[in-house]
Amino acid sequence: MNFINFNNAGASLLEPSTKNDISNYLQLETNISGYYIEQKKKKVLDKFYFNAARLLSCKPEEISFLQSTTYGWNLFINSLTIKKNSNIVIFDNEYGSNYITLVNNNLNVRVSKLKENGEISFEDLKRKIDKHTVLVAVCHIASQCGNILDVEKLGRFIKKINANIIFLIDACQSAGHLKLNVKQNMCDALVCSGRKYLRGPRGTGLIFIKDSIQKKIIPKIIDTTKSKIIGRNLSIINSTNIFETFEYSPSLKIGLSKAIEKYNKLGHKEVEFKIKNLSKYFRKKMSSNPLVTIYENERLISGINTFSIKGKTSFDIYSFLQNKRIITSISSFQTSTHYFKKKNLKDIVRVSFHYFNKKKEVDYLVSSINNFTTKN
Repeated sequence: MNFINFNNAGASLLEPSTKNDISNYLQLETNISGYYIEQKKKKVLDKFYFNAARLLSCKPEEISFLQSTTYGWNLFINSLTIKKNSNIVIFDNEYGSNYITLVNNNLNVRVSKLKENGEISFEDLKRKIDKHTVLVAVCHIASQCGNILDVEKLGRFIKKINANIIFLIDACQSAGHLKLNVKQNMCDALVCSGRKYLRGPRGTGLIFIKDSIQKKIIPKIIDTTKSKIIGRNLSIINSTNIFETFEYSPSLKIGLSKAIEKYNKLGHKEVEFKIKNLSKYFRKKMSSNPLVTIYENERLISGINTFSIKGKTSFDIYSFLQNKRIITSISSFQTSTHYFKKKNLKDIVRVSFHYFNKKKEVDYLVSSINNFTTKN
């Protein structure tokens, strides 16, 4: 029996066609000069921007190809000009690496509490936002909790209070999973990874930055492709795809482009339907086991499901399932300090389904968990 990947929220499986496109490009680089091949394949490489623009309903020039969500999140935060008396609002499901960026920059951070049912508390958010708020950041679906937050309602709410507040979405777990439309959710920037639900290669991601915002920022990492020195001053000569630099991996860019193209053809409705149905099926199957606690709100369900077993450690559960050739993951306190403190938990086991997973695989997972709960 092969391994069953239920860690799609960590790294999903590459489509064969995506792998082939990457391999074919690398073969060309092996035989001929890499820079020459890049020039010859420019039209193919540039398809990435059109595929990503279709994914997010934005302009191709508003997209930058990067290596990860965390890298994009860091670049964006570090490139903003934030005054000392300003504040940034996040939610208590914020991802650990994102929070580290804010702490590392000594920024004034306010944490808005989500409701116990996982929904946004707009009452608490309103109390946290004031005239000094410059940015509100949200995880659409958190790494450690699969509840889907209503980012469209959130965007309208923020912009109604102050249209100048920057709205940043971490779509790391929702890209390739749910419909994303930056016009409808009114966000100014959005980051996502390629390796998760988009089924792209590791070391890929992208950031959308609204064109009006791109023109106002100077990236902390910049080279001659976007700027030049005039006298003693730095001048931005190209504010499109603003966070890209000269050197990158064309083969991985083609791979992510292919993965996004595949998702766009499938359509978010079919993908989302299949993923959510697997989560509902899993929850229904597990409901008869009183020792298992699942933490997501079924009304906000996604493909991510986190659980614990009474009297068992997360590591022991994870190891047992791995021995059964089931790949899951553990979310720990460092994944999201605010969330785990709120839930009074140290860690939990995460299973994350994708559309290619089968119900018989879920049956095997459920059977394995039930067997584990009966072990001494």
